[in-house]
Amino acid sequence: MLKLFIFVLILITLVVLSMFIDGVLELHKQEKEDKKNIIRDGMEGYLDKTFGFGNVTIFKLILDADGNTRYLVYLPKYEWFKSPQYEWYEVYATQNGFKHEAIKG
Repeated sequence: MLKLFIFVLILITLVVLSMFIDGVLELHKQEKEDKKNIIRDGMEGYLDKTFGFGNVTIFKLILDADGNTRYLVYLPKYEWFKSPQYEWYEVYATQNGFKHEAIKG
């Protein structure tokens, strides 16, 4: 009788533990989706709309002769078992918003 009780108790514990883990994974997935749906303003918002959420990395901040701020960003392109190829862009503010230009090297 005691062995049967311990066996049932172990089964109940495993079921509750699996429900807990499933809930935690679902919560993590929901938080990632919520993080992607945050609308960011400014240059980060422009980069998210243009290149996708979190795909580009800001490499350097550049001040030109007129005092305007420009950003040097890169977008890695991954291929299977190869080192990534980087595409470089210069992002700058205009009166109509932000613009970007590809840098050829």
